[in-house]
Amino acid sequence: MKAKQPRIKHAGCHPAEHASKKLPKSSPDALEKASRLFRALGDGPRLRLLEYLMQGECCVTELVDALREKFSTVSQRLRLLRGERLIVRRRDGTHLYYALADQHVIDMIQNALAHAGEPEKASVSPRRPQPRKGVKKMSDHHHQHDHDHGKGCGHTAVKHGDHVDYLHDGHLHHPKGDKVEEHALDVSKKNPADCTPKHACGKHPNNHAHGPNCGHEAIPHGDHVDYLVDGHLHHPHGDHCDDHGPVDVVK
Repeated sequence: MKAKQPRIKHAGCHPAEHASKKLPKSSPDALEKASRLFRALGDGPRLRLLEYLMQGECCVTELVDALREKFSTVSQRLRLLRGERLIVRRRDGTHLYYALADQHVIDMIQNALAHAGEPEKASVSPRRPQPRKGVKKMSDHHHQHDHDHGKGCGHTAVKHGDHVDYLHDGHLHHPKGDKVEEHALDVSKKNPADCTPKHACGKHPNNHAHGPNCGHEAIPHGDHVDYLVDGHLHHPHGDHCDDHGPVDVVK
């Protein structure tokens, strides 16, 4: 005999009163990985370290001196953050350098700190979002995107292999049908990821610090973020910028 399904009780309302919503399609694996990211971010000292890295790549010694903590303590935090792919590491001889993994991490830190700094607001009834006309289906790869990229759309267009991508808030977007894919420039002979300590472009002061709101567009390149300066990729590295090669900007 088939068991009866338990009857669900509703507190003061009826399901028919609610707008129809679909259950998000994020996989259990993606949700678990995202939850681990938030657990890694849920610590003041680790968040302070990430906030410091928003200024650009740093070696371990610089982080120890800046944060005024023990080498072992900073190393442990770096190991945890790297394990959750929030930061990336590269070796240059005997030196280890760390940087934020990509623009997504920068966005998370900026948004969290901005939200935390907002004054508390009085409780108000949530506004139900209204459907907008002419909005295409959002990308499976980049959510909350309702902009049609194309000639004259207002975003910098760059040639990427055999197609054109668009720089949008630190992301490299590629329109594909009714979706928007997120791309990153490949590390190649044309666009290497090497250190170029003698690079002096003359396009900005030597003491210019690339980072959020520096005046140059961020562009994903390999496993890191570069900045577009007069058609060239600049990567902040200690007291100088590495030259990561030219980019074909489509006029």
